[in-house]
Amino acid sequence: MSEHGSRRAGGGGGSRGRRSANGGGFSDKLDGLTNQLSGMFGKRGGGRRGGGDGYDDQYDEYGSYDDRGYENAGYNDSYADGGGYGDEAEVASGGGRRGAGRRASARSGGTGGTGGAGGGRGGRGGRNGGNGPDDLPPKDWWMKFINYPRYGKRGWRHWMPSIKQVLSIFLSFLFTVIGVVAYAYANTQIPQVKNSIAAGNPTTYAYDDGEVFGNIGVNYYQVNDISQIPTVFQNAFVAAENYSFWSDPGVSFTGVARSALNDLFGSGGTQGGSTITQQYVKNAYLSQDQTLGRKINEIMISIKLNHTQSKQQILLGYLNQISFGRGAYGIDAAARAYFGKPISSFTNNDVDKAAFLAALVNDPSNFSTALANAKARTDNPKTFDRFVKRYNAILANMSQYKFADKPITDKFQGKLPAVNDYKQPNLSGWVGYMKDAATQFLSAQMAEYPTDPTTQKYANIDNLSKGGYKIVTTYNHVMMADSQQAADALWTGTSGGGGGKLNPKHPSDHDVHLAFASVNMHGEVKSFYTGTDGVEDYAKNAFNYAIQGGVQVGSTFKPITLATALQSGKFSLDSMEPGTNAKPLYLPGSTTPLTFYDTTLHRQANWPPNEDEEAPPSGTTDTTLKQGLAMSLNSVFAALELDPAVTMDGVYNMALALGIKPDTPDFKKVASLTLGTAEITPMRMANVYTAFADGGVAHEPVQVSAILDQHGQTVWTPPALRPGSGVNKQVMSANTAAGVTNALQGVLAKGGTAGANSDAAALAAASNYSLAGKTGTTDSNHSAWFTGFSSSLATSVGIFRSTADGTLESIKGLGYDDQSKRINGMDWPTTVWSKFMSIELNKDKTNFAKPFPPYAPICSGVSNIVSFGQSVSAGPLATDTNSLPGTPTGSEANCQAVFVPTPTPTPTPTPTKATTSTQQPLCQAPAQFDPASQQCVTLPSTPTDTTTQTQPTGTGTTNTTGPTSPTSTTPTTPSSRFCQQHPTDPLCPTTSTPTTTTSTSNPLGAPPAG
Repeated sequence: MSEHGSRRAGGGGGSRGRRSANGGGFSDKLDGLTNQLSGMFGKRGGGRRGGGDGYDDQYDEYGSYDDRGYENAGYNDSYADGGGYGDEAEVASGGGRRGAGRRASARSGGTGGTGGAGGGRGGRGGRNGGNGPDDLPPKDWWMKFINYPRYGKRGWRHWMPSIKQVLSIFLSFLFTVIGVVAYAYANTQIPQVKNSIAAGNPTTYAYDDGEVFGNIGVNYYQVNDISQIPTVFQNAFVAAENYSFWSDPGVSFTGVARSALNDLFGSGGTQGGSTITQQYVKNAYLSQDQTLGRKINEIMISIKLNHTQSKQQILLGYLNQISFGRGAYGIDAAARAYFGKPISSFTNNDVDKAAFLAALVNDPSNFSTALANAKARTDNPKTFDRFVKRYNAILANMSQYKFADKPITDKFQGKLPAVNDYKQPNLSGWVGYMKDAATQFLSAQMAEYPTDPTTQKYANIDNLSKGGYKIVTTYNHVMMADSQQAADALWTGTSGGGGGKLNPKHPSDHDVHLAFASVNMHGEVKSFYTGTDGVEDYAKNAFNYAIQGGVQVGSTFKPITLATALQSGKFSLDSMEPGTNAKPLYLPGSTTPLTFYDTTLHRQANWPPNEDEEAPPSGTTDTTLKQGLAMSLNSVFAALELDPAVTMDGVYNMALALGIKPDTPDFKKVASLTLGTAEITPMRMANVYTAFADGGVAHEPVQVSAILDQHGQTVWTPPALRPGSGVNKQVMSANTAAGVTNALQGVLAKGGTAGANSDAAALAAASNYSLAGKTGTTDSNHSAWFTGFSSSLATSVGIFRSTADGTLESIKGLGYDDQSKRINGMDWPTTVWSKFMSIELNKDKTNFAKPFPPYAPICSGVSNIVSFGQSVSAGPLATDTNSLPGTPTGSEANCQAVFVPTPTPTPTPTPTKATTSTQQPLCQAPAQFDPASQQCVTLPSTPTDTTTQTQPTGTGTTNTTGPTSPTSTTPTTPSSRFCQQHPTDPLCPTTSTPTTTTSTSNPLGAPPAG
């Protein structure tokens, strides 16, 4: 027999008997190669198949695994002569043992034993030669444990893991999971309460003294001891939401699995399965995100909470913060909202009421809507029926789980307890206006300060609406009532400007809007009024004309131009300007005079128009700036605005610096800007005037002074009220502010536009003439204004009329039998202002109206007009006995002598070909050289904007667009809408016929007067 043997013949390298080995054939060689590779990789192979000729060396090198462990000398000696198992008595005809030569001699050149003649399984041959068992390498350690794929197995068994392997893998996975869970549990910390409703307070709105006047739709009452909640109510929620609550570990693993499977393989909807503990953790500590991470965190915190707090504490926390509809959060708030009494007043006999409240939490929004009143039940039959079914099911559960006796629960089946009808929160009067205005202010702050983290966190109304905060507004409760009382001066009083009294029979006395606001010297809005036809009621008209939308302000804008002129270094209050339009005015670089179509003379006339009462003293044409403001002469301020030292850019920039937002309707760099074509709110106008009273410091108007957390600690103040924030800026010198104030005092003096109003005259005398202000009237008489201030408070009053669709109508004849009577700012607006300021003066005559600082008519000769966003030096103030150094003895002549215009960089000229023997002068765009006149002329502008507006609008708290500083002195091209509203603006096209002022979109006429 060949030394390669066969599987049944235990040759030196038995081939397992599948085929005979007749020497060194191909199959034997292949077996030898297989065994070589098996030996190289530490597998059982050395001797698995007979090593054919030529492979003995490989067997010598790697040996057979089966030779291991037989290292005693006796064993080796026994088989020293090559005798194998096959040489023993077990060689039989019917098959021997596993094969002869199971352990053949390891001697060099030895051969395996001879196998039996029968079908016994061939033995594994010994190696051909070798140095003995002591030279065999050890088996790789990891093979003893893994053994996969399984050696010694053929076919599918080769790849099938053994039971021990499967069990080992399972146990390894189990212990790993247990370890991870144990680690996560040990490192899980119960966070601070995130949802502040669960922390114990609603979010409220309060007046400046802390008195609460409303909340953000949340009705909340906290229960501090679970004993205040009857046991039947506690168990009703357990029966409805989590019947095993009292005994479970805080987590329902079957529910979690069901939810996870649904999320993975279901239709995409969320699936319930949370315990009461999990719901409490999610609402009180976590977000509502449907994510795996949040769910795992919820589970770990729930388990931890279940071991650190009692079931009673967890249930109390849950019942204190869940929603029940009707804006009620917490079981006590729900008991009050639906049954009109606190939860502590119920007993364990109130099984039906317990089931009722427990049924609500499944769908509080829809259920509360369907249960609002009898009509709501009829209007929402499906929702109502669904609620009744849930109510009945909870009653059944309560009896099934032994929380209540079955006869009692059966008695209430299908019979809902009587509940109170739902009433909307009381927002009547001014309460709704205050809530809206404060909320809009917070939204505007977020837009204004996007990089301020505290503003982004605490001014966020979404965060605040979760509860736990107090929003302290700047509104003063008493002053809000004073505003309403002052409004009666229009609705039921008599005008001090002409003795008028509103009469419902007059067409002019309908659709009348009265709006005014008061701001203190820190920019805090203390009060406002917005009423229509004598009624201030948010429920009837939610639009706030005092803060949200303005109308054309007329001549109340002129003090801004005056402040710009005084800052230019060229003018003082004693400087002279034309008091009439006898002399033409020109745009910069133009030789074409500005004109408008005079509807009285029916011809073109020099711009601007002046009303009959607006004229300098008889026999004069020029007048001082102080007198021009007192008499509201349009020509004076038009000339100032077009002066190269002042410019339209300068006036526009000063208005921006004083707080007028750039997106204010009709706030444009046009020639009529100084006459008040912009549509500004009373709040903004009052705030502008505080800068004159506060030494030239412009404040950002503020309506929320602070936000407090549940512990009463201030967590946010608006940037404008933070010391050193830089929000409030010095926009004019203190002396300039004193000069504007001095001129505005003249408006209330004898000869001023408001001096003829008997109410204003009496007030000025009572204040020792320590009040200042300005009237404002518009052409077409669409609005009339008065804005004035004391040393501590500024108030701006506007009156206008509009139809239901927002179309503005003339206020001519308002309160008078003569329906053609023109209503000026010195009439009703001054009367209402005087009434309000009189009320405030009488409260504190010592501090309300202190004397204003004196003004020194100094001309610096150096322009100090502020650029937007920048500050200027406040500089010194004069005293009662001493003027400032350098105050000129004269006015215009001295100012002109010391004035040195700031040089304007001139661009490098582009060489042009001369059309005459003289080189053309260089004209600055958009001016072009006119060969005929040899002058730089400005080409006419073409209106392009056809935007319409259907509602009076202006700069309220929602106007947050950041300003852009003007860079050119070129007036803004008026839009067609602007020209329709302001036909006398010199940049608008003129015709030979009068331009109608009828408008469907807040047409306030132009130019304003008075």
